[in-house]
Amino acid sequence: MLKQIFLTMRHKSSSKGIKAFNTVYFIAIVFVFIKILENLKWTFQLSKNWVLPKEPFFSKVDITNSNVKLSITTYLIFAILYILLYGFIIKGLIYLNRTIKLLSQNNFFQEGISNSFKKAGKSFLIFAFGTYTIDIVLLFWSKTNNRIIDLVSTELIIFIILGYLLYFLSEVFKEGTMIKNENDLTI
Repeated sequence: MLKQIFLTMRHKSSSKGIKAFNTVYFIAIVFVFIKILENLKWTFQLSKNWVLPKEPFFSKVDITNSNVKLSITTYLIFAILYILLYGFIIKGLIYLNRTIKLLSQNNFFQEGISNSFKKAGKSFLIFAFGTYTIDIVLLFWSKTNNRIIDLVSTELIIFIILGYLLYFLSEVFKEGTMIKNENDLTI
């Protein structure tokens, strides 16, 4: 009787957690798509008119109040790279969602969980280091007075921490799966 009550309470709390994650997941996907659409709008305005749009470029490198002259093609290349990198956030969120679905089955030690955590972490790290690299290249290309340290943002730090945290969780679940498999073989 007490065991059934405990299991029911555990199931309710885990389903609340899954519902909360799904809400955050949906909001994150919407925000990323909005960001991609804003960047696409800027890029289409650039390619359509072949003139820089009035809105500033979406890099962290501030070149609006400088004498820097970059070609439209250069802006276009950087814009397309930025848009492609935002796809890695979506990819990482999809892998996280896959992980949550696997965890909700209450079979915690399976290889799919470890793999999904690792792929999500890799996707977030590609986004973080990719956008940072693009900003550094743009900084050197434009020869502005900005410093490399000025390119570090909260967004960058959060995605780096999240990426490495997911890598760590991947290893934890991988080790747990190995221990579970060894225990299953000895029984």
